[in-house]
Amino acid sequence: MDRATESYNVMLAYQDWVENLFRTLDNKFALGLNGKKLSPMPKTKLFVTSTNYLLYNYAIYNGQEVYNTWLPPWVGRFYIDMDYLVDDSPLEDYPAKQVQYITFVWTWLGSKDEYIADTDGPECWVGIVEPKPTDPESRVYDVAGEIWKCIRVEKDAEKESDGWIFGSFNPNSFGSELNGFWQVRRFPLRDISSIYQTYQLIVNPVTEKLAKLAGGESIRG
Repeated sequence: MDRATESYNVMLAYQDWVENLFRTLDNKFALGLNGKKLSPMPKTKLFVTSTNYLLYNYAIYNGQEVYNTWLPPWVGRFYIDMDYLVDDSPLEDYPAKQVQYITFVWTWLGSKDEYIADTDGPECWVGIVEPKPTDPESRVYDVAGEIWKCIRVEKDAEKESDGWIFGSFNPNSFGSELNGFWQVRRFPLRDISSIYQTYQLIVNPVTEKLAKLAGGESIRG
């Protein structure tokens, strides 16, 4: 109990750090590095681990307040190449068939996930997905939600090359009907403690990869 205040302050500092990371990424991805400008989707929301937390029989908050009232193990953001935008429709309402690739950046506390082995500290996950939903008219926001819930890197990885893990989705597993392919990089969150490192480890590799994919490279490597 004597360390409760200390732990709470650490939690708040971590939340501030994660928020600043995504603010930095929003700004840097919009600059058009390697000819690719990315926009966050949606602009005003981070994805977080869902479901209410319970303290014995008492719900201490509802799902709409998760990020501000607790420390979710996973926090994520999705980004869309602005080349896909052809009108003023909200980005999240675009049909999936119009968006070939979806980029994501997620942070993970590094422990207590039933599908991933614990690590020695928080991690950053960077991914590029070529989703192939059963219904190509699905909203891209809904497809992002499927990616958020159903990607299983350790289970569905097929190979690794140049720091990227390659894999695919298994439809009808984990309640998903999503097909498609993905590439993911994961590294310790402590490696991106500056704007320069954010550029080197996230912004440049992602935009460079997207430029190569646009030039005809296969996401399957």
